[in-house]
Amino acid sequence: MDKEDLQKAYLDLEKESFPSGKRIKFVANLGSSQEIAYHYELICKDWNEGRNLHLEGSFDKHGRDGLEFLFEQLDEVKDEKQSVLTAYLIAEILSKSKHRDFYWSLCDQLIPILISLLDIKNTILRQKVVIALGWVGTEKEIGLLTRQMLGDGDAFCRAWSATSLMQLSFHRVKVEIISKEAKTSFIQAITEEKDLYACGMMIEAAQILFGKRWISSSAVENMDLEKIKKAQKSAIRFLSKH
Repeated sequence: MDKEDLQKAYLDLEKESFPSGKRIKFVANLGSSQEIAYHYELICKDWNEGRNLHLEGSFDKHGRDGLEFLFEQLDEVKDEKQSVLTAYLIAEILSKSKHRDFYWSLCDQLIPILISLLDIKNTILRQKVVIALGWVGTEKEIGLLTRQMLGDGDAFCRAWSATSLMQLSFHRVKVEIISKEAKTSFIQAITEEKDLYACGMMIEAAQILFGKRWISSSAVENMDLEKIKKAQKSAIRFLSKH
């Protein structure tokens, strides 16, 4: 579909309040088109309007051209929210592109941009930056994420920092390196964390990194006080001895 066809299809969808079946097909058509700029325009419109149409779901289909376009937008965008969401979209696409020849170089290109956004005051946006670092970061970002895990003023940011340390092991960093460099920080964070959910998330991330089983995901999600406290003691005991 060309831009004119896509514009017409979008207007028709808007009139119908974006029914899910037709919307999903439209998103697929956006991704398979050559209209990268228009696709991004609609994504930004959705971000601003908060409709959560998930139009970015097919942007990865544009391949390297799409990613390079997004990097160009980051050079021009002045809006804080758009910058973070664009960087997050790049990271999300790269996390699914480990087999592509551009993966390593574009990850390295994105890292300094994410680091520059890490002090953003909006906690929801900062959470996204932390998550994105887990998808594209290297061994050098371990210290950065441990500092966020220990010192960020937002409990969710601390929790996502722990999860991002775990995510590094699924992407660009060997688990042995993370375990060695982050162990002391995990002990401190799990010991000192006052927020029950954040503590549970930290324990869950640590158990994956260290190959243990202290708590279930459901116990964390349900903020089961007894199970989280028990897992906290087990995690601290294990990490302190090994």
